[in-house]
Amino acid sequence: MPLKEQNGGKVNRENGRKSRTAKTRLSGVAFLLDSSKSSLFWTGFTYLVVTILIYLSLRPMTLYLKEGDISPVDVRAPQEIIDEVQTEKLREERARAVSTVVDNDPKVLQDILSRLDAIRTDLESLRSTADLTTEKIVSTLRPYVGPELSNSDIVAAAATSSPSADAAIGRAKDIARQILTRGIREEDLKAAVAEVENMVKNDPAIPSSFSPFLVAYFRENLRPNLIYNQEETERRMAEARASVEPVRIRRGQIVLKAGETVTREHIALLDKLGMLGPGVRPSDVGGAVLMGALVVALPQGYLSVFVPETKRQKGASLIASVTVLTALLVRGFSAVSPYLAPVAAGVMLSATLVDRRFGVVFGFSMTLLLAVFTGFDVRYLVVFLTSSVAAVLVITRSFQRSHLMKAGAAVSAANLLSFLGLGLSGGVTQWDLKVLPDYMWLIFNGPLCAILAIGSLPFFEAVFDILTPIRLIELSNPEHPLLHRLLLEAPGTYHHSIMVGNLAEAAAQAVGADSLLTRVGSYYHDIGKVKRPYMFVENQVPGLENPHDRLNPGLSASVIIAHVKDGLELAEQARIPEDIRRFIAEHHGTTLVSYFFTKASEDAKEKENRPPAEWDFRYEGPRPSTRESAIVMLADGVEAATRALSRPTPARIESVVRKIIQDRLIDHQLDRSDLTLKDLDIIAATFTRILTGVFHTRIEYPSPDKLGVARDYPEKNGPGRDSINKDETESGGRLRESGTAGKENARDGTNESETAGDDHERRS
Repeated sequence: MPLKEQNGGKVNRENGRKSRTAKTRLSGVAFLLDSSKSSLFWTGFTYLVVTILIYLSLRPMTLYLKEGDISPVDVRAPQEIIDEVQTEKLREERARAVSTVVDNDPKVLQDILSRLDAIRTDLESLRSTADLTTEKIVSTLRPYVGPELSNSDIVAAAATSSPSADAAIGRAKDIARQILTRGIREEDLKAAVAEVENMVKNDPAIPSSFSPFLVAYFRENLRPNLIYNQEETERRMAEARASVEPVRIRRGQIVLKAGETVTREHIALLDKLGMLGPGVRPSDVGGAVLMGALVVALPQGYLSVFVPETKRQKGASLIASVTVLTALLVRGFSAVSPYLAPVAAGVMLSATLVDRRFGVVFGFSMTLLLAVFTGFDVRYLVVFLTSSVAAVLVITRSFQRSHLMKAGAAVSAANLLSFLGLGLSGGVTQWDLKVLPDYMWLIFNGPLCAILAIGSLPFFEAVFDILTPIRLIELSNPEHPLLHRLLLEAPGTYHHSIMVGNLAEAAAQAVGADSLLTRVGSYYHDIGKVKRPYMFVENQVPGLENPHDRLNPGLSASVIIAHVKDGLELAEQARIPEDIRRFIAEHHGTTLVSYFFTKASEDAKEKENRPPAEWDFRYEGPRPSTRESAIVMLADGVEAATRALSRPTPARIESVVRKIIQDRLIDHQLDRSDLTLKDLDIIAATFTRILTGVFHTRIEYPSPDKLGVARDYPEKNGPGRDSINKDETESGGRLRESGTAGKENARDGTNESETAGDDHERRS
């Protein structure tokens, strides 16, 4: 089949499967949570709620004053503001005072001196030439001086005596050093060339026959050696700007005294402070709109930049819900005391449900919101930024819900330390009775945040289908109904899945992927085999008939391929999260069940029938869309393929591992996974290291006969033979005698590796 047709079929099959899955999943509330159109809805909803809350808290004392009125009271600034005009003026003055930075390029002088040495060498060579011609002289010396110098001047320079020429070249070096040590800028190049020409022409040590040659040489080769360093200049200018302290009007500072005449400057300042005008003022609305946008943009911006596109729709609704809940809690509790505001509760939730980096971003966003509620008091900013970071630092990867209580204790400690530090640095006595209630609220704030986070976490996990580390640990429990059923009904598949989990987890750690998610996904990737366990070789009893012997290749392939669909159905019935179901759907991608396809092709050829369609023997996909599911695909093929090796030496194991990875890569199965070639090399090395340890050489114990021990039990097959029979039968082969398979594979180690890697990647 042409490549174009194959790729087109692959895309259509995958899109079709996605469409069918989406239609069954997106209904009712699920549509609101997962639809691509819902991202805009949730962002807008969050923005509306936050903006309303900000507007309600922004309204300061309203003054009804105009220019020329007499102020009846002292007017103090309700918040700290910066005089932007004066501050920017000072910054620009400081930046203009910075000198331009240039770098001296020593290579310019080195090149000029080295070419002068080359001229001296070429002149000596020409003098020693027996049949010297003008053409020879010109062709040798022309590259040094360019096209403008006449041939006669070049010949005259070559005819200059050796001592005179050497002296002239030596003086030329001195002139070059003198000029370039001083430095030449781009804009000064013409002046420098003119100066050099004058020095050459007027130097008594340079004969007139050699002077035109040197003048032409400098015109051709002299260039600027002082290079403008834009980056360093801009950095110094930025440092100069940053060194300017902003001109501030402090909170509480009197901006208009009682009895003072209101001037135009007063009006502008009061307007900037939002203290003028009756009713709904545009400044209040504008401030609420802009601050609301900033508060919402921080978490939503993180979502757009750092969250994969496959999770972005769900992430929008999740982040919106956490933001609205936290904003309402902060607004409500801050009415009692700003120090009781549960900012860290939202930080704990976001760090657990999304990741720690998002927790820091979310903490900053909510602290900014609290600052608006409290008139931008720096104390609250410092205290809650510190406690937010402390909570994130304690929440590494919480595997138990009780870990959130430790984060709550860290929040209380950070609150107290930062509050005490602020007081001491400001010269405030922290043991004054007036601040004791603040200490009480700060201590209680940590446990309150932990309780709120623990209480709401199950809700978010269930409603938004979120896989937190805590939930992943619960899903990995062998007593989970699906895993327990897999162990009882398909024990071979269960143990295969455990081994795949070990391989995939180590590889995920090595490349920086989510190792816990990868391991749990490995446990469930073959769950569909419990519907027909006897059709898969790892669950068959050795020596009994292989059911595939009685089926045609097409039907066998359909049965094998169906375990993916069966697994998805079982997972949905058991309410397995979507991120785990992705491993079930993608762990085979659109790979070819090669043995049955080859068998069907041979049968069709023998019967002179039409060749089978390749896509009837390929999995429906989709191909792996994440690094984690791609790693499980590779681990699945590698684990079973290495078991098919009769002599699993380290070299053969590595050969099989790398062949399977190469085959998946060539088959475009990894195109959507974001795995790099470097990642694949690390994964191959990790697989090889672990499998080499698994199949390490064991001590050969003496037989019971030699020890004089009676044997009343049947001898079992060795692990190598069982593995070969497993892989060959699974591929649809007729090898029932594992000993025969071992002999055949032993005759050709290379073919053994290729067969294991090639066929088992299409295993069910």
